[in-house]
Amino acid sequence: MSTSNKYGFTFNGHHSSEFGLKVLSTKSMVLPAKTKTTVQVPYQSGLLDLSDLYGTNTFGERTITFPCRLDIGYNDRDRLYNTWTKIVSWLMNPTGKRELDDDAQSDFFYKAEVQKAPTISEMSSFCYLTIEFQAYPYRFHERADDLWDPFNFNWDVAQRTTIDVNGSSYLNLINNGENVVTLMIDADSDVALNLNGEAYSVAKGSTNNDEIMLNPGENSLMITGNAHVTFDWFEEVI
Repeated sequence: MSTSNKYGFTFNGHHSSEFGLKVLSTKSMVLPAKTKTTVQVPYQSGLLDLSDLYGTNTFGERTITFPCRLDIGYNDRDRLYNTWTKIVSWLMNPTGKRELDDDAQSDFFYKAEVQKAPTISEMSSFCYLTIEFQAYPYRFHERADDLWDPFNFNWDVAQRTTIDVNGSSYLNLINNGENVVTLMIDADSDVALNLNGEAYSVAKGSTNNDEIMLNPGENSLMITGNAHVTFDWFEEVI
């Protein structure tokens, strides 16, 4: 099993390399499965699938496993257990899911938690650790700006997300993800929005209201008022 001194992951404010962890090439991921709701209809063969009742798929969680090597073994027990204590505290102390950044996917991040206790196998001069994250099914991708350097031509969409309104103005916002997501709004004055036929009042300042949602694909938006307004969101991808 080969290791990498550079490749790793960031979680709870620290990169795995800060603890001397080297991720092995046997890293694995179990992708989320669809959640199915079915009923048996009397006198009918098969099952009736109610999973798409609301027009979208639902998914279970995904599992991400990082097998790691730590170049400290039982020949130096004090150092090993001190390091092991720091690693466990780093991984297990957070309550609920936190951002998990995998170096292999710099454009995306996960919301994940270590629920199972990490396992350790001690050798004389090194040890193996297995760290398993339980993650929200979708990966998160920050909505792209039109800046050239960070723009991902395989994924990102160039679009206008900032506007100066004096009366009424229209925008077409494209959510390139696969899930309905919250639209985050920053305005320097109160404005009224009509998003996909639904009316909303938005107060001056920053608004992050899970009632104001972007559908996957194109979204028609009319803004009324006198303000400088910026829109942002995180796209969600399986």
